[in-house]
Amino acid sequence: MDPQIELEYENVKDRADSKLVRFVGDLDATNVETVLEKICGLFNEGFLNIVADFTKLRYVNSTGLGILLHFSKAAKEKGGSFKISNVNENVYEIIEIIGASSLLQIYDDVDAAVASLK
Repeated sequence: MDPQIELEYENVKDRADSKLVRFVGDLDATNVETVLEKICGLFNEGFLNIVADFTKLRYVNSTGLGILLHFSKAAKEKGGSFKISNVNENVYEIIEIIGASSLLQIYDDVDAAVASLK
């Protein structure tokens, strides 16, 4: 995997159809293909709900943001959801500038995101 980003996976308690994914590093044009492959792989394995933990995501650019919007749309099409939690100020600012905050499901923490799962 690209050294700029690492994805760490964790099961969601009592939710066989859900996966917690911790994003560590930077999400940009150099590694979106790898991230796309990994997250779409989870959807294909039957995980309809993805909760993304951005506690350790330092940076995202417009390319990275585009892929997040793609995950949100893909999850909805499969009857699931893509939820984001623990977004730091820098990352949230980019989401706001691009106007994507209303398009993404953003939560203060992982527990709130998990609690909102259908």
